[in-house]
Parts: sequence; C-alpha cells; structure tokens
Amino acid sequence: MIRPPHSHALPWIASGQSRVRALQLLCCAAVAWMGIGTSSSVDPRLHLAEAAFQVMQPAMQPASPANLSAAMHAAEAGLSRIEVIVRRNDTLDQIFRRLELSMQDLAALRGIQGLKAMLDRLKPGEMLTLQHRAGELMGFERRISPSETLKVKRDEAAGFVANVEETPLTRTPVTTHGVIRSSLFEAAASAGLRDPTALALADLFGWDIDFVLDLRAGDEFTVTYEQVSRQGEAIGDGAILAARFVNQGHSFEALRYVGPDGKARYYTPDGRSLRKAFLKAPVEFSRISSVFNAARKHPILNLIRAHKGVDYAAPSGTPVRAAGDGRVSFRGVKGGFGNVLEIDHPGKIVTRYGHLSRFAERLHVGDHVSQGDVVAYVGMTGLATGPHLHFEYLVHGEQRNPQTAVKTAEATTLEAALRPDFDLKAVPLRASLDGTPLPPVAPATTQPVLKPVAAAVAAR
Repeated sequence: MIRPPHSHALPWIASGQSRVRALQLLCCAAVAWMGIGTSSSVDPRLHLAEAAFQVMQPAMQPASPANLSAAMHAAEAGLSRIEVIVRRNDTLDQIFRRLELSMQDLAALRGIQGLKAMLDRLKPGEMLTLQHRAGELMGFERRISPSETLKVKRDEAAGFVANVEETPLTRTPVTTHGVIRSSLFEAAASAGLRDPTALALADLFGWDIDFVLDLRAGDEFTVTYEQVSRQGEAIGDGAILAARFVNQGHSFEALRYVGPDGKARYYTPDGRSLRKAFLKAPVEFSRISSVFNAARKHPILNLIRAHKGVDYAAPSGTPVRAAGDGRVSFRGVKGGFGNVLEIDHPGKIVTRYGHLSRFAERLHVGDHVSQGDVVAYVGMTGLATGPHLHFEYLVHGEQRNPQTAVKTAEATTLEAALRPDFDLKAVPLRASLDGTPLPPVAPATTQPVLKPVAAAVAAR
C-alpha cells in the first residue's frame, strides 16, 4: 500500500467563501494527483480527505506550526513524501521500481558501510518513509527496532548520510495472573498478555510442560514481565522477568538472570537452568490449538502408543522442531511412516519424526541441528488417516515413552561463583510473583540520540 504525499492544511482560510475557493483548488489538486497516480501506479487515498477535513474544520484540527513549517519547506524544495506499507515478499528493489525511484540511489545506499543489513529483510506491515524529487531519493526512514530509527538524508556535498536515532525506552514491570479454562491464549488475553508473551511463557516451560498434551482446566500461571513505552507511549511487552506455572498440581518457576557475558537465561530458584537436553513437545505450539477436553488426554484427538511414541494431531504445515541438539541421520521415506526424519543425539539417543508433509529447506543427512530448530512440517504421508506428527524417542535402538524419558536429561546448574549474585537478584523477582511490585527501569534521558550507522552497528 502506498500513501500519496501529505496534503497540507490551509490554516489561513476562515471565511465560508474562502473555504469554497479552497475546496475548488483542492478538488483540482486531487484530479491532478489522480492523473499522476494512475500513470505511476500510486493509489491516491486518505490524505486528500484529511486535508479537506482540515479545511472545513480548522478550529477542530489546528495544524502544528512545526509540521506546517516542515511541509511548506518541503513543498518549496519540490520534495514529495511517500509512506509505503511493506507487502508480503516486498523488497526495496521492487518498491523503488514501483515508485520509479533511482536504482542508482538504492545502490549507493547499500554501498554505505553497515547499512545493507538495515535495508534488507523487510517485514510485512512495517512502514517506510521516502522523500524524493523527480525520482531522485532525498531521504529515507525505517524503524529497525523498538528504540531505533534509521534516517538517511542526501547531502549535496557528502552524498547520502546515514544515522540511527536511538530513543530511550522505559520498562515497567507488571505482574498478572491467569487460570486456564479453555486455552492458554484465552487465559493469557484475559490476564492482559499479548500473544507473543503467551508464546514466550510456553517456550519458557517447554522443557517441563508439554503444552499440547499436559494442559488442564484449572492450571494457572503468574507472570512478571516488562511493559515497554517510548516517550510515554506504550509500544509492547518486553522480557519475562519471573514466572510461575502450576500444571496438574505441580509448580514450576522461572527467574531471569543476566550473566557476566550479558546474556539473559532462566533458572529455577535453586539455580538450575530451565534448559534441558530435550524439549517435551517437538511441535510448534504457536500453531497448535490449545483448546482441550478435560476428560481426554489431548485437546485434538491425540493417541498415545505406550513405549512406541506419541502422535500429535496438528494441522498440515505445522512446524516440527528438533527436540534436542544433534545431527540428521535419516531423511526420506520409511514404509507406513511416510516421510521420516531421524536425528542422532549424544548418549545413543535418536528422535524420529514421521508422517511429515515436507522437510525444512536445505536440510540434509549429516547436517547439525540445534534444539528448537524447525526441521520439518506436519503432514499425513504414509499410513495416516489425518494430519499428525508421529514422534519417537529411542535409546540404544529401543523406543521409550517420550513423555517420561526426556525428564531423565538433567539440567545444568549455575556456576558457584555466580550464585550469591543470582540469589540476591532472585529475592525481589520471586516476591513480585507474590504481589510485591518491582520498580520501573527508566532511562537516564528521554531525548533521542543520533548516532552514525557505523557506531550504531558497533554498539550492537
């Protein structure tokens, strides 16, 4: 979606006769713009209507003096401003060609040290802002993170100058509680959690709880997480700081700890890492319906085959994750299991994934995979009456029940030298789960800081 250049308010229009004259001029401008837009595939919408409303209601929508000054300056300079909503599979090459902008300018942007990575991999739905004069790029803006905005301007002497504007964020810890009635997402939404935070909660306890098989009505959770704001405006959720999940009467806790290396990891209150050698569920929870019938073991017609494996009923195309670190030992067809992937793990352990619709791209026998990597997708190849994943866990060639076997893989423990610091920081985190609020983390300054691209890249 492409928004045409902003129309500007006409604050000096006061009388009815002047308004009529202004609307006549505006209509002429609209017709002219539509003609231009048709020839350049630009869809003229929204902003002309906004301008007309401003003309008719100057008292209700007064124009900002700063915006008017910038708009008048841009108009005097002959600049056109375009806001582009990125579509699926869009690239900057396609956008520049669609807008008939200079491809040489795009090449010059990509040639700036450290800038190419900030220009590629566009996200559907994000907005890019471009300024141009007769197809010559004069400015470019893109938000590259919640706190950073890439700003590029053409300098007549120096060429393109790129900077990253860093806006400090405020992180306010919030604690919420939820009870499972029909699904994790329903309970999370009722507790005020966004879907990404609910998924993060499921991933956090994914080594101890199978959120496809183990969830029950009456299970509950308490989560302390960050609410992130930018210059007073809430923009989303941050990291989970502490969490407690009670599943079938068993309580699990997770506390976030940032080590000397600057990396955040999660531990139990006694310092054991939540990360274990194997995930309890190899299917991507984000694509599995978490609605369940409390009278049955699995929410979607799941069958458990003792000592052989587990069948996870799931829609075709649901991502399948590697249960643990290992190396691909088989990728092909095996009788009634259809498309099968096998991964060898340390300790003579093999995990087997059957009835797959397809394998992950560029995944071959001998490739190393890490725990959680998407290695295949659910299907119904072989002897299957519906789409599902058949998952097996073998030790020395013998099938074991995955639901109990993976529990034998012990977690690592926080090194002794870090325990005093961890114990000190764990006290307020655990207290937050019991109702004692944590203080907000405010930045030293709220003013944006402009940094050259090279410096911003080095700081990452």
